[in-house]
Parts: sequence; structure tokens; C-alpha cells
Amino acid sequence: MAPKKPSTPEEEYIARQEAKRREFRQIQQKQAEAEAARKARWRTCPGGCETKLVEQPFRDILIDRCPTCSGVWLDPGELEKISSDDASTVQAFFDFFRGQPG
Repeated sequence: MAPKKPSTPEEEYIARQEAKRREFRQIQQKQAEAEAARKARWRTCPGGCETKLVEQPFRDILIDRCPTCSGVWLDPGELEKISSDDASTVQAFFDFFRGQPG
């Protein structure tokens, strides 16, 4: 049996409000699913191997490193911090991670 079509302006208003609530619940559900997926990927390698990242100290910064692909990932501001130091710090950074096995 097909749903009854609203016939009065009041019924039409109620039907529109119910449709908006259903749509809002669907949006909330999709947002919750996207947030759960984001949390599941948190601290995993963005390089595609999806391995959990390991934090390694470099001077006074914790650098995120992938043990699978040896990718090095910097948080916001860390590159600026490293590059604002002298050239020997930048070279030490590259030497530090070049010498680390994957």
C-alpha cells in the first residue's frame, strides 16, 4: 500500500518537516561513519601502506615514521622548525633518517 499523500496544508507541512528530519538523520549518520573511518586511519601511513606510524625523536621534535615504507611524516610546523635552524640541522635530519632501516 502506498503512503497516503498529505491533503491539507498542515499535513503537507508535517510531511516536509518529517522529510527534513530524515534527511538530517542521514547526514548525521554519514558524518558519524566518516569520523569513525578517520579515527581508524589516525596515525597510519598516508603513503598507502596503512601501517601505524612510529614516533622517533629528532632533537626536540617527535617525527612520525612508517616502519614499512620508511616514509617520514611531519606535523604542522615541524618542517619550519627544522628548516629555520642552521644548515647542519637540516643535514643532520636527512642523515638521521637515511641511516635508519625501514
